[in-house]
Amino acid sequence: MFTQYMHNPVSINPAYAGSRGSLNYVAMHRQQWVGIDGAPKTIVFSVNSPFLGYHVGVGLSLIRDEIGPIKQTGVYVDYSYRIKVTNKTKLAFGLKGGVNVFDVNLVNLRGAQSDDQLIFFGARKRYLPNVGVGTYLYSDNFFVGLSILKMLQNSLSDDENTLHYANKEQRHFFIMGGVVFDLAENIKFKPSTTFRIVNGAPASAELSAAVLLHDKLWLGGMYRYGDSFGGLVKFDLTNQLSIGYSYDLTLSSMRYYNQGTHEVFISYDVMFKNKKILSPRYF
Repeated sequence: MFTQYMHNPVSINPAYAGSRGSLNYVAMHRQQWVGIDGAPKTIVFSVNSPFLGYHVGVGLSLIRDEIGPIKQTGVYVDYSYRIKVTNKTKLAFGLKGGVNVFDVNLVNLRGAQSDDQLIFFGARKRYLPNVGVGTYLYSDNFFVGLSILKMLQNSLSDDENTLHYANKEQRHFFIMGGVVFDLAENIKFKPSTTFRIVNGAPASAELSAAVLLHDKLWLGGMYRYGDSFGGLVKFDLTNQLSIGYSYDLTLSSMRYYNQGTHEVFISYDVMFKNKKILSPRYF
């Protein structure tokens, strides 16, 4: 989960790959629920670019996720194919494939009971291949995307395990969209939203909105239904380099046990020869 998902859509939708028309690098880090031991921490590095002309895009994503004794490292390759719907609107279809390294170490957990059977699992690692698909409709001032990740529901338990704690990877469904409006000279408004659906967890609905000042500074806020709210800022240092930060405050009962969630990102575009740098980039 990222509050600033709109600045790195390729991590959740392979159809986005290559849509910026540049070689785009993005690094993001999310530290969730600061103050809680073992709280979720996620780092993502991604790169995507057009390939072999206008229609094809490719990408690569590295994802490191930690929560408690569980560490996951994913390496995924993205492929997209774009077609023109109108002169300004394009539709892309994407495929994501890769492997997730699931690493769990239960040795240092403190069990509720001294004979807790889970503790005896110790440390183990599993290599879980997976795939995802997506579609992405966009123009200069709007985007809509739908994607399904982790379509293969790999078992997270050893085959020889006879205990009833078996778990598996779950399919993740993402729906996202956004639009840009002109409010006044040098002021634009960009609302965006995303829905996340996965079995075993509450559906997540999130609304974000930001204003763009003088084509350089984004200032905005977000609300995640029943969970959190916060603020975000993005600054375009140059036509190619951007940095951003967001801070979430928890609304659920978890608010009594943490000091919020921090998220930072940096993005850099490398333009191809004879290509004009588009500034600002809305999506």
